[in-house]
Amino acid sequence: QSIPHLLDKLAAAHGGTLKSLVDVLATKYHLLVEYHAMRNRPPLSFVQRLMAATGCNLTVKWLKGERRGAATRIPSEVSPEFAEFLGLLLADGHLNPRTVMFYNTDESLLARFERLGRQLFGLEPRRYIANTVPATRFSSTILVKLLVHLGIPESGHRKSRTCSIPTVILKSPEEVIARFLGAYFSCDGSTSSDGKELEIATASQSMAIGLSYLLLRLGILHKLSSKTIGGRDYFRIFIRGKEEIGRFYAACKPKGNSPHTGKWDQIATYLHDGKGDYTGVDVVPAAPQTLKMAYRAMNSPRSKLETRGVYVSNYLYGGERMSATVFRQFAARCDSPQIRAFARSLESIFCDPITEIETIPGPHDVYDVTVPGAHNFVGGMGPLILHNTIAQHQIAKWSDADVVVYVGCGERGNEMTEVLQEFPHLTDPRSGRPLMERTILIANTSNMPVAAREASIYTGITLAEYYRDMGYHVALMADSTSRWAEALREISGRLEEMPAEEGYPAYLAARLAEFYERAGRVITLNGTPGSVSVIGAVSPPGGDFSEPVTQHTSRFIRCFWALDKALASARHFPAINWLESYSEYTDEVSDWWREQGYEDWYALREQALEILQREDRLQQVVKLVGPDALPDDQRLILETARLLREGFLQQNALDEVDSYASIEKQIRMLRVILHFHERAERIIAKGCPVIVIHDLPIVNILVRMKNTVPNEQVERIDEIWQRLDEQMDQVEKEYRM
Repeated sequence: QSIPHLLDKLAAAHGGTLKSLVDVLATKYHLLVEYHAMRNRPPLSFVQRLMAATGCNLTVKWLKGERRGAATRIPSEVSPEFAEFLGLLLADGHLNPRTVMFYNTDESLLARFERLGRQLFGLEPRRYIANTVPATRFSSTILVKLLVHLGIPESGHRKSRTCSIPTVILKSPEEVIARFLGAYFSCDGSTSSDGKELEIATASQSMAIGLSYLLLRLGILHKLSSKTIGGRDYFRIFIRGKEEIGRFYAACKPKGNSPHTGKWDQIATYLHDGKGDYTGVDVVPAAPQTLKMAYRAMNSPRSKLETRGVYVSNYLYGGERMSATVFRQFAARCDSPQIRAFARSLESIFCDPITEIETIPGPHDVYDVTVPGAHNFVGGMGPLILHNTIAQHQIAKWSDADVVVYVGCGERGNEMTEVLQEFPHLTDPRSGRPLMERTILIANTSNMPVAAREASIYTGITLAEYYRDMGYHVALMADSTSRWAEALREISGRLEEMPAEEGYPAYLAARLAEFYERAGRVITLNGTPGSVSVIGAVSPPGGDFSEPVTQHTSRFIRCFWALDKALASARHFPAINWLESYSEYTDEVSDWWREQGYEDWYALREQALEILQREDRLQQVVKLVGPDALPDDQRLILETARLLREGFLQQNALDEVDSYASIEKQIRMLRVILHFHERAERIIAKGCPVIVIHDLPIVNILVRMKNTVPNEQVERIDEIWQRLDEQMDQVEKEYRM
């Protein structure tokens, strides 16, 4: 029905008849009549030309490759089920020009592959025997082309040696990755007889490296090895130890209707056998001399440590290396700030010994991963180099504005060049078109005249007012007003004006006020509203908030984000300190939230801030005596604050799901985290140790829901709430008074 509508719309713009579209759409008149009357279905090439001519996007849900071929449903997203289908296909499948085949001796896996094909693509499978091996196939040239487009090797391309993880899987959320890995392991994975070792073998180096990336995305440590047999290289991935196998099982085990094969039963038996485990995988390379010094400083009897599983004599004199878990227990009793800091870092890093150093001759580009104290830092959840420009990108992309004006005032030349290079590549999430189509960049570098630097800010605000008066909502980003103030100081000095504090002119406060006062909302002469929102970056030298520009700015503005170097060094992005930042618009905004149906917004905000403030006060005590010395109710404050920091405040700007959170998602996430705190508080009051709460599976789910729950599926947070209540109810039964 969309085709006739678009044809009528296009015809109205080109003379009013279908005949006028013959040249526009490069097709014959009688075909246009057939398509308009819906007596004939158009080819995809015609639909593409029609969309280009009208500027409209049509969602193609079904495609036919041949006149008599079966119609194939086209999935709209890479869902967990689609990922499972790809995992099965890459492990034991094969593509011919017209068919998708899957071979396996396990009836449950064959049946699962068939169910997924019906569910995803609307196709009917056909069973057959291929060289004594049971097999099933789907006949569809469209499906084959789709899978080839995703990166599945075609027939004749030696799939076993050339296959790799599809890019769409590498970029997917963890839930999708886990389903892919689980399906691939069900086919191509194996377990040792006692379940203590998992192995995935492949002849493709690209596949081995891709699987390694996916396992690391899920935080699963493993070993990758290669072996040459008959002149050919083969690759093997090993997962060993209860901790790592447990992570793999928890994330990737079959869910829903996925078949639970014998391999998974072996793993479950091993994980629940009640025996201890030591593999030497995640060990800490701490020198015995360092441990001895720390142990002597503890002034704690050996028996006290041994009750916690830390047999210090083995590590001090026996040459054994502590596992990361034991090292954290040891550090909790230690007063050394260096050892405590290193123990905290073990949550994010793995100490992998250097076995070989290879020198690569020639000039190469080298990138610093971290620059402590500087403006760039490692952010997000992966090896990503970010700096404050990322915050500007996010504001430009997601702000509720029609026009974005960015003023680079006194920027370094290389930073301004980076902005000019990167902004044109940003995509507007609202329209899907380049963000530059509604963005104005004003470039002023530090080597330009100071008069130009002073004028750049006024140029930006004048342009913003021009679009505001046309009825647009404008976001102005001025980076930075500190360098603009320095230009005022230099001009004032050359004019021999009387200097004020730190050499700035006496009228600095008035100029800053005049600039910020030009922000606001207006009703234009034609009755439409327009607005200018000013986001000014202040760069105080040495982070000194008492300097004049920061002090004067804070007098005029009512909302302030304080960027924190400590958060940046800890890879917390955005590095906004929640205790030093503030907003004086809370009362005004509360009315808006109530109008949107969120009556509890103000209460949720206050409760979350109170927990974070209490955690900040407790951290002073923790630095002196360690977290284990605190009572359980105070340790719960630390745990809930961690959930708020890592599961709510921290965002990965380059993650497709976490980059932007809708209002509905934000509220639901905050509600479920605070509900966790309230339930845990009641249970701890009945005598339950906080460590029991900390070890519940729901804790990790709460931290990861920002990445696993898309904005379009916020109702899944209700499922998390239900699982939270189920696990809390079970614990509460055990500690009921």
